[in-house]
Amino acid sequence: METPADVTSIAYARGLGHQVADRALPSPLRAGGTWLGVAAGSLLLLFLAGLGHDAGGMVYALLRLVGLFFCFLMVYSLAMGIRIFIQGAQAYYVFTGGFVHRRNNRAQAFTWAEIAECKPLLRKGQLINYQLVPHHRKPIDIPVILVNNRDAFLDNLMGLLHRHGIPVT
Repeated sequence: METPADVTSIAYARGLGHQVADRALPSPLRAGGTWLGVAAGSLLLLFLAGLGHDAGGMVYALLRLVGLFFCFLMVYSLAMGIRIFIQGAQAYYVFTGGFVHRRNNRAQAFTWAEIAECKPLLRKGQLINYQLVPHHRKPIDIPVILVNNRDAFLDNLMGLLHRHGIPVT
């Protein structure tokens, strides 16, 4: 991926050195749009399930159950789509002298001295992301993306964190 000019300039201004790794999350328009499409499809199927109100007995009960499923699917999909749009476009850049986080075209740079720690975030016992914690700032969530059971971006980041004595708990 090509490094945006604002990331390059902020990294140069902060003296972060050479770029080692980068990661861009999928476009929120594509991911959020997909979830909103699922919500719209669920609403349509919920409406179609409601058309069977003239059916009797077991068929009506089954259509109500299907309608309830599509109702919950619609609410969940709508919430996921909105969540992705709120998070926005994000990208991460690791440099020999620090880290740059770009969210919605706004870049923030941190030298390694400004990073307090890196914490794993587990959900149901499974690692879902790491939180890079700058001193006196909000943590930055970095998702784990495995390819062949490895995450090359996080391998580079963890190596530099260890080299600079930043705890990974």
